[in-house]
Amino acid sequence: MKEQASEKASFFHKIKKFSATPQGIAAVLLISAVFITGLVYLITTTKILHVGWKILHAPSMLLLNILPVLLVLLLLFLLTKRLFFSVSCTGVVLIFFAIADRMKVSMRQEPLLPTDLTLVKEVIAILKTFPVYQLVLIGLLLVLFAVLLVLSFIKSTRATLAAAPRITGIVLVIACAFGANHFWYADKALYDSYPTVDNPYFQVNQYNTRGMIYSFLHQFNITQMKAPEGYDATYFAELEDTDWAAPEAAPGEETQYPHIVMIMGEAFSDLSENEHLDFSSYRDPLQNFKEICAEEDTISGHIVVPNFGGGTSNTEYDVLTGCATRYLDSSLPSYNFIHSDFDSMPRQLAKLGYKTLSIHPGYAWFYNRQNVYPDLGFETCYFLEDSFDLATQGYGGYINEEATMDKIIETLDTHIKEKDTPLFSFTVTIQNHGPYEKKYGTLPANFSTDVPLDETQTDLLTQYFQGIIDADEQIGRLKEYAENSDEPIVLVYFGDHLPGFSNGMEFFDLLDYPIDANGTPEEQLAVYETPYFIWQNDSAKALENMQTAEEIGFPENGLISSQFLGSAVLELFVPGYESPLHSSNNRLMKELPVCAENIYVDSKGDFTNTISEEQAELVKLLKNWQYYKLFDEKQP
Repeated sequence: MKEQASEKASFFHKIKKFSATPQGIAAVLLISAVFITGLVYLITTTKILHVGWKILHAPSMLLLNILPVLLVLLLLFLLTKRLFFSVSCTGVVLIFFAIADRMKVSMRQEPLLPTDLTLVKEVIAILKTFPVYQLVLIGLLLVLFAVLLVLSFIKSTRATLAAAPRITGIVLVIACAFGANHFWYADKALYDSYPTVDNPYFQVNQYNTRGMIYSFLHQFNITQMKAPEGYDATYFAELEDTDWAAPEAAPGEETQYPHIVMIMGEAFSDLSENEHLDFSSYRDPLQNFKEICAEEDTISGHIVVPNFGGGTSNTEYDVLTGCATRYLDSSLPSYNFIHSDFDSMPRQLAKLGYKTLSIHPGYAWFYNRQNVYPDLGFETCYFLEDSFDLATQGYGGYINEEATMDKIIETLDTHIKEKDTPLFSFTVTIQNHGPYEKKYGTLPANFSTDVPLDETQTDLLTQYFQGIIDADEQIGRLKEYAENSDEPIVLVYFGDHLPGFSNGMEFFDLLDYPIDANGTPEEQLAVYETPYFIWQNDSAKALENMQTAEEIGFPENGLISSQFLGSAVLELFVPGYESPLHSSNNRLMKELPVCAENIYVDSKGDFTNTISEEQAELVKLLKNWQYYKLFDEKQP
């Protein structure tokens, strides 16, 4: 036994001695880089065998994931002279990123992006709403990582390195990093040439197959906005250079416009419409919503939004500006690009004499709305800090639907009594924001199902549907107010994105929803579809020159891209109104009601991946016009 122990001690002594030599250090760094990269793949990739097969056919894809790890390891070692600490630090950080990526994919079907690092305040605010046990687990994980780093630094032996070769090594590593980034990681053609498992246009699949490390670095390089190919600012300046004015009324008459109340419901969806879910013994979560949609003159359907499970501000941006987040070619939230007056829907309506206000019962700094809303043309903005009280109006961690509707009706009623101008009111609700684990506490059942669900799954759906029920009750309340008013009122309600559940897409598979990011074009689009309606009271219907859905070429199935919704509302209810961008949007909507990068829906309702040259030119026009309005247009 002593001899065996002695042999083991001798073996480890030799290993330790070898690891102190230049060759040993190089071997440890290389093996560690491969091992850490493999761990990241194991954590972030769900189909590891399929991915392994792809890597065999494109081994350089794996090398592009290992190289950054190796360079970081080498740089840390040269800076600290501590081998074990360099390995531990690099491993801990990358494993933390990999876990964050896995969690984000599960909840939002979107991988970890470099721009997520700019949303620290937003992430912390959302984390505060997580169940206590999840916060404890996250806290324990962070403490474990911190302890590991401290111990590795203390226990790691300082290597003997001369100053000259050490400084030379640091310079060479940095030079190699810059060179590799320029020639490989910034190369979009190279990145796109590599294979993916399943749908290549789904970003999660790109990360899964091409590697989180390589994909993350590539995304970092393409966040810089560049002018689209063939872009000409002068052309769009000429299109916009018109003396726009409100349409003139007939002699002796005054054009009357309806009040427009637009509401975007947090995670509002029609997921309750499922053959495996039964609400016959319970309240239908969409009772009022469906009654409104069933009315003869209501326009309803689904909008195709930019994100799944999050990205609320991107849907806001699409609807209010008439531009499309999908065509920004950046992973940054679209609100990040608005830094000055933007000629959006509220600003244009103000030219007609509308008063404009926004309501968001969340923090004003979230997505920088406190600055973006005034830039969009909202004269008055109501936020959590100045208009709501979370202590008395909170439910599920956020301001409840009732308090939000109180503010909507109060501001509308006050405006009607005190002003003789129309009002454009835009609200973003927040109550039903995830996560949904025990969000509203212990709830009674609100649905039944023929699919076996465990206790956690049942509770998640119960919590989510409770939020939809609360939203639907307030929709009915607002409609009742509008019906009892002599003022012409238009109501527009839509969801910002589907909910991101902590179990990922599990519900969608269990309950046979036709939703699949790797499925048919119809199933791929369904990942991003949320319901909407456009409703008007009798006084609004009595106004002259209002247009119908048929007259503006609205698709029969009601399926449109989110950037068309605001433009359609303007064309429907603002007689004679002409805006270059919105008019172009309405022309494109007649041709291609849905433009979602590589999936389109034509005027007949057919799904396709290819479009005609003429249609491609209209899509290109929208892309280029968006760039002009964000980066080149100067407001007077």
